[in-house]
Amino acid sequence: NINMYTHKQRDTIKGYANWLGKTNWDIFSTITYRYDIKEKQNYRIMTALEKYLQTLKKPFKMFWVAEFTNYNYNTHNHLLVKGDIVGDINSHLRSKSLIGDRVKHLPYEKEATLYVSKFICDEKTNWNISKSTDK
Repeated sequence: NINMYTHKQRDTIKGYANWLGKTNWDIFSTITYRYDIKEKQNYRIMTALEKYLQTLKKPFKMFWVAEFTNYNYNTHNHLLVKGDIVGDINSHLRSKSLIGDRVKHLPYEKEATLYVSKFICDEKTNWNISKSTDK
């Protein structure tokens, strides 16, 4: 809920949402892991995914954010994706036995930028934006 933040934080969140909205994303994804994944493990998983995607030499852009669930005990991820990499994301995470069927890749809608941006002012939350290295 964006209203739980201060006025300055709300401005930051809206600014990030507007900035992210300048990219014409293809997909909004939610990745729920098969196991309890803590914050540091989530960060390692996502940075390894970024490195893997960059080895493919496919054009892409991805914004990801970790969201805490179950009273800050566990995490899952939300992604904004541009490029034909959803299958690569799934196969990489499946190869590590991290995901099952609880992964959703939906057509991008503008509201998704505000949804993912609301986590930016949470000091516990990790997030990053990455893209292919050749573009």
